[in-house]
Amino acid sequence: MSSAGTVGPLELFGTEEPPAERHRLVAGPLSAMLEDGNLRDIRFGGVEIVRAINYLARDASWGTFKPALSNLRIAQGETSFAVDYDGLCGEPGAGFSYTMRIRGEPSGRLAMEADGVALADFLTNRTGFVILHAAEAAGARMSLIHSDGTREETFFPLRISADQPAFDITAITHEAAPGVTCTVEMEGDAFEMEDQRNWADASFKTYVRPLSKPRPYVIAKGASDRQRIVVSVEGQPSSRGSLDQDCSSLTLGAPVGRMPAIALCVDDSGIGTLSPDDAPQILVARLDPEKAGAATELSRIAAFAKQGRASVAVELVLPAKNPEAEAAEALRLMKSAGLKPTALLVSPRCEFKTRPSNTLPDGEAPIDELVAALKHAGFAGKIGAGTPSYFTEFNRNPPGKAGDFVFFSVAAIVHAADDTSVAETLSVYPTLVESARALCPGKPVWLGPCTIGVRHNPYGSATQPNPSNGRVPSATIDPRQSALFAAAYAVAAAAHASASGVEAVILGSPVGPFGIMNGDGSPRPIKAIVAELTSAAGSQGHALAIGIPGIYGVAYGSDQSLRALVANLTSEAISSLPIGLGKARLLQSHAAWSATEKTGRLDLPPYRTALLSA
Repeated sequence: MSSAGTVGPLELFGTEEPPAERHRLVAGPLSAMLEDGNLRDIRFGGVEIVRAINYLARDASWGTFKPALSNLRIAQGETSFAVDYDGLCGEPGAGFSYTMRIRGEPSGRLAMEADGVALADFLTNRTGFVILHAAEAAGARMSLIHSDGTREETFFPLRISADQPAFDITAITHEAAPGVTCTVEMEGDAFEMEDQRNWADASFKTYVRPLSKPRPYVIAKGASDRQRIVVSVEGQPSSRGSLDQDCSSLTLGAPVGRMPAIALCVDDSGIGTLSPDDAPQILVARLDPEKAGAATELSRIAAFAKQGRASVAVELVLPAKNPEAEAAEALRLMKSAGLKPTALLVSPRCEFKTRPSNTLPDGEAPIDELVAALKHAGFAGKIGAGTPSYFTEFNRNPPGKAGDFVFFSVAAIVHAADDTSVAETLSVYPTLVESARALCPGKPVWLGPCTIGVRHNPYGSATQPNPSNGRVPSATIDPRQSALFAAAYAVAAAAHASASGVEAVILGSPVGPFGIMNGDGSPRPIKAIVAELTSAAGSQGHALAIGIPGIYGVAYGSDQSLRALVANLTSEAISSLPIGLGKARLLQSHAAWSATEKTGRLDLPPYRTALLSA
């Protein structure tokens, strides 16, 4: 591998914080990955039976405590394993302390038992076990046992479920693979399930303590809490599963439609030093007419857009109390700023906070009335209806039929922030778009902003702080945004957007937490991706078959001038992958493509991106 492929953690992840240490536990055909005291990638005979079992504590804003682990003891026997440790969530002497006991046997029996005690009154939204079943189980049968002993035969939801698909669970049984049945038993409190694909997590989550109970709640000082999870397996896989990837080849397929328009959202950080020539097709500027200085910021964006090729869409946030008056005032502000937007993305202000399914706050008008009022007031461009929040809110309270298109945002670290979980969110993108289309038939989809960090927190007072520049769930600032990781993530998001026929995809901001540039104007690696996809927008897309999970690609252009972006969203290097697009160049941390070109075969290090050209 050339030196161009060798980079350090700061260039890859934007932080010197190392990824969590992993330890593979093995008990005959049973295996699991120990990471931060939790288990993931739980397999039997090579077949994934459970995606993860986590023991965690969530604060009053749904932030996740990072536990301090001590006295870790791992005993790996010839046919079994045992793990014991102590954990502390919160401050010493004032948090929640627990001891964990993990045991694995070759029969497939896996037990995790936690004994906890509050060292002081402990305020929490949830403390205890969560079990993750893979999103690939969608549509599969599951058998539930409830607390009264009754059994229910049902299915993992195929389309993303807005509300909990299962309640009052003490055991779940499903067929993990032909001939392999997995049962997960839960003890401690009532458990229920939610469809985490709403937040782009690649899983169905079964969690302790029903959401119908009051929250946050207090675990009183000195109160103890014992919970237990037991996994058991029946049967044997027909052929042993494999963790090895099918390193076949990269194959160009038939035309599949046009490449989506590329957009950036302009938030409170502004445009920075972005050149008009470097702008994408669309700049999305937020306008809240009740915010001081709103017209001034619009004037700056209007002046910028006149210098280059970018059109401006306005993300319009309205109180939805008096649609006609609010529409007239919004259009007046845009006119006074000298701005003629080509599109509006309209959402009521209530969309910034979660609410139950099929509800509307008292005194607020439905979004269709806002759209109608804007059209009646004279806006002649496209009007989109949706939410600045996650698909969860879109799914619970879908927009009506009046909009010309629909939109929602995607963030990768709502629940988990490790590199593997972030990469897994990409597999949910096609299902998000498919579910949105099922809710709003015939409506084009604008997807985004598609970011790693979160723009706001619909479930609490604020997003999570990240003073150490680490991997923090539900944080706005994520270090990977400034690094090669974010560039690879953007390629994968664009690949799914293109394959799903999305009309436009928003890939971040000019500067700020989601920026394609640093505050000093220097480019981040993702800037090169935005530039390449901007040049490809509207061109013919082509199917690109890659036989390796975690490797994403998008191809575009004419038969005479084909290009492709290929990204590795795994921790393993890909070597000598046969390619049919001639030359390959590797993206560098300074947002330039390597001068060295390789023909015929592709070497792609972890979390890196290559540009292929015929």
